[in-house]
Amino acid sequence: MLFLPPVSRPDLETFASILPQSGKIMLCTHRHPDPDGLGAIVGICHLLKQKFGLETDLVLEGRIRRAENVTMRDLLEIHAMPKDGVDPAAYNGMIIVDSQPCFSHTHPPDGISLLAVFDHHDGVSDDNIEPIPFEWVDSEFGATSTMVYELLKHYDVEPDKRTATALFCGVRYDTNNLLRGATAADEEAFRALELTADRQIIGAIDQPPLSREHFQQLHRGINACQDYGTLLLTLMDDVLSPESVAEIADWFLRLEGQQWSLAGGACDGRYQVSLRCDMPGGDAYPALRYILGDKGACGGHGRMAGGQIELDEMSISQVKMHIQSRALEFLSLTGVEARGLSAIE
Repeated sequence: MLFLPPVSRPDLETFASILPQSGKIMLCTHRHPDPDGLGAIVGICHLLKQKFGLETDLVLEGRIRRAENVTMRDLLEIHAMPKDGVDPAAYNGMIIVDSQPCFSHTHPPDGISLLAVFDHHDGVSDDNIEPIPFEWVDSEFGATSTMVYELLKHYDVEPDKRTATALFCGVRYDTNNLLRGATAADEEAFRALELTADRQIIGAIDQPPLSREHFQQLHRGINACQDYGTLLLTLMDDVLSPESVAEIADWFLRLEGQQWSLAGGACDGRYQVSLRCDMPGGDAYPALRYILGDKGACGGHGRMAGGQIELDEMSISQVKMHIQSRALEFLSLTGVEARGLSAIE
């Protein structure tokens, strides 16, 4: 795989030329979708219906378990079909958002021609992937939902309340309220969508009820967390969901004085890893690529990255040792004595 730099924006008018005149389109995103993936899907669905008269179906791979994401899916009525229930003959094409077909956490249904890809993560060149008729991949954007908003603007399609709410949540969560990797385009989308979005639903998504298991998971994270000065390393055993790993990485980055937060946990036969960076000029994606090495795969941009290692050949303890040694080596912390989080004064 060759990782590519951002490219200039494609001619958005060509998107219309690659669409079928009729029929149904399949929409997909990465496994365990987040608000940006969900928001981008809702936005593309709205565009295809309103501008081109095309129906859509969604396939969401992996369970959605983070409380905010579950609430977003439920309140915005984002309905998906199981991947094993897809009949390829029923579709005239497929669109992938917030991911790319060669990413390890993205497995679209077989037998459906890929029409377009929209993603704000680093571009990837893979000789095993056939040319994509329309590809807009640009890591300069803070959220894929912003790119979909730009597409709606280009085709003069106004987002309805549901679409605006979904896209707003996508921009808001991936840019952390415009504080993380946001561009002028992200801010424009954020401000414009906020005017139409349903504030009651946004509030419910932001403050969902949390289960006892959620707090038990945080408790286990605190007990597992090791402080290396500039790095908080939280390598757990089994976790509730991949989203809980990302949540713990986010949570510990807020500790005063920390620059890196790396969390991991086993779920669904994989060891999930999330890396967050709060250091000026820091880039989480190449850091996590180094940490995982040839044992796993990852994606990300700017100050956040996520990845996984399959647990078919390595045990959880072996994976944890690999991640720990590589992380300490990358950050020049090898030999530094760690303290448990409870020992921090």
